[in-house]
Amino acid sequence: MTEHKDFDKSKINDKELLKYAYNYSEESLLHKISKFGAHIGLELLYKVAQLWCVLQKPEVPAKDKALIMGALGYLITPLDFLPDLTPVLGYSDDLVAITFALLKVQGYIDDEVKAEAKALLAKVFDGNAVAKL
Repeated sequence: MTEHKDFDKSKINDKELLKYAYNYSEESLLHKISKFGAHIGLELLYKVAQLWCVLQKPEVPAKDKALIMGALGYLITPLDFLPDLTPVLGYSDDLVAITFALLKVQGYIDDEVKAEAKALLAKVFDGNAVAKL
């Protein structure tokens, strides 16, 4: 992957990320999950919840948090490359963004993150379905 010549990695830090924190609330994530959860599928939502939980960890570097915020923002935003209302293909672009972010931060996904992700999903979905994840 090539970077744009004007892109400056040093500008990605916790202070800069805090400027966008208001856009990334648990409430907005749960709203998207509850509204489109049946279309997205519980497996993908579990991955989304894991990313959300990793984002909350203070030890995660700012560049990884920026990547997670980009992937989650892409899912939460109503604008998509492939509209989410398109059957089958609608969430494929979201899946790619989520999967890419997961691969980059997989070292932070431990048993605690998995448990927190399930607890987050249990706020929206039946506990029995979440327990099977």
